[in-house]
Amino acid sequence: MKSSPYFLTLFLSWLTIGTAHADHHGSHHHGPHGGVLVELEGGDQHIELVVTGGDVVTAQLLDQDQKPVKNTLEFLTLTFTEPDGEKEDYKIERTQQGEESVFQRKSSHVVHHIVRDPIVMSITRDGKTSSSKEFSFPHGPHGGELITLGKESFIAEICVDSDSIAVHILSKQKRPVKVKAKEFTFTFTEKDGEVEDYQIPIHNDEGKGTIFRMVDDHVVKHMKRDPIIATLVEEGVTYDSASFRYPQ
Repeated sequence: MKSSPYFLTLFLSWLTIGTAHADHHGSHHHGPHGGVLVELEGGDQHIELVVTGGDVVTAQLLDQDQKPVKNTLEFLTLTFTEPDGEKEDYKIERTQQGEESVFQRKSSHVVHHIVRDPIVMSITRDGKTSSSKEFSFPHGPHGGELITLGKESFIAEICVDSDSIAVHILSKQKRPVKVKAKEFTFTFTEKDGEVEDYQIPIHNDEGKGTIFRMVDDHVVKHMKRDPIIATLVEEGVTYDSASFRYPQ
């Protein structure tokens, strides 16, 4: 049976959107705080790993129902495998956040390892060590979604709040980088096929990297509903993403 060009185009469009989503998020599960949920040996406990602000690492022990468990441990260990194969261990010490006990450390160096390198998380209780399987953290250093621009020229880390959007520009190594651009564009395709562009203005170019930010709950609704193409134009050169959907 022959397929019409319309249906063939529609199928390829769906395939592109699905592939772009899968490349960035894989089969990771997310915890109650939006972090990555990783199972420890035995399956009765999980660790939720969260990074925020580019330099804060937070981890919490949870049970099978994703509820906090009583935690008397002094630290948990993150073991990274660097690009040259060398392994490095970092301890994340326990601290109190209100009534909850979490592991937390402020270190942009550790955050960079988390977003770049394969990770194993482990805890030791009564002389017995329980470890996770090795995994890759799917988010950026600010906890956002990672979208490739151009032929892996840049990465856009997209952070969506209830009424605002921030875009951090990263290098291929997932480090903040400066670009010569005053705005970042999102192109949304609505349900009726209409296409709308929104420019996100530059917010901060004084630190290590360029950040674009806009407060607009209407744009946030588009982000959560419609297929998206992200575009950065630097000195006349355009860097587009593949079409993708922002995860709910």
